[in-house]
Amino acid sequence: MTSEEDYVERLEKIIDKQDDLLSQLDARFNQQDALNEYLFKQNRQLEEDIQKHRDLTRDMNKTVTQQKNVVEKLKKELEEQLKIQQDLHKDYGEVIKQLTDDLEEEQEKNEKLTKKQSELEAEIKNLKRTQTAQKQNPAGNTYYGTVSQKTAGNKKDDEKRKCPKCGNQANKGDLFCQSCGTKL
Repeated sequence: MTSEEDYVERLEKIIDKQDDLLSQLDARFNQQDALNEYLFKQNRQLEEDIQKHRDLTRDMNKTVTQQKNVVEKLKKELEEQLKIQQDLHKDYGEVIKQLTDDLEEEQEKNEKLTKKQSELEAEIKNLKRTQTAQKQNPAGNTYYGTVSQKTAGNKKDDEKRKCPKCGNQANKGDLFCQSCGTKL
């Protein structure tokens, strides 16, 4: 019987070992199930993240396309504004040139008028001196004499007299040039 007892004892040990192994396998299967469930959740989250990423990529592509369109539109507007600005600069340059030319012309006219004014003022002074001298000596015995006395002997000269400054023909009896006011 010992052999039977030994046999039973060995069978019991083998069964205990098998039970331990089955318990270990059950534990490993439970761990594997838990790991599979965790991986399944992770896969589901990854799939959701991938879908979100695809949606974001699609939205970003739409946004990029819209931004490209906006950039193209702004580029066209900028080119138009640049053309307008260039035209304005060109027009501004022409206006400045015209104004500069007009200013130079006005300055030349002003210089001529100032010169003419100086000549007229000199003529007025001379006429005042002549008038004062005639008032002081009504008989015509002044240093300047009367116009008719001074020019009476030079009838030929009066006809040929020209202004020494501008060359204008002088009339008989003129003391000053009618064009530039120079004393004759």
